[in-house]
Amino acid sequence: MLNMLVVGHRCGYYRKKVLKSTQKDVAIETGFSVSNVSAFETGRNDSTMIFLWYLKHGMSLNQVLGGEAIE
Repeated sequence: MLNMLVVGHRCGYYRKKVLKSTQKDVAIETGFSVSNVSAFETGRNDSTMIFLWYLKHGMSLNQVLGGEAIE
């Protein structure tokens, strides 16, 4: 089952492995705090604006859903 914990973990993995970005980079661009970004990546926050940052930076919905590997 797909839940925010899984989505957040996949987004965090994409950010680190593909984009080579930090949570601070996400926070600066979105206007959220680093703790908000961390909460999103650990499933404790379901911010649509933070999620859209990952899509804007090339993450596909297929990668979010687990149908495509993140390389």
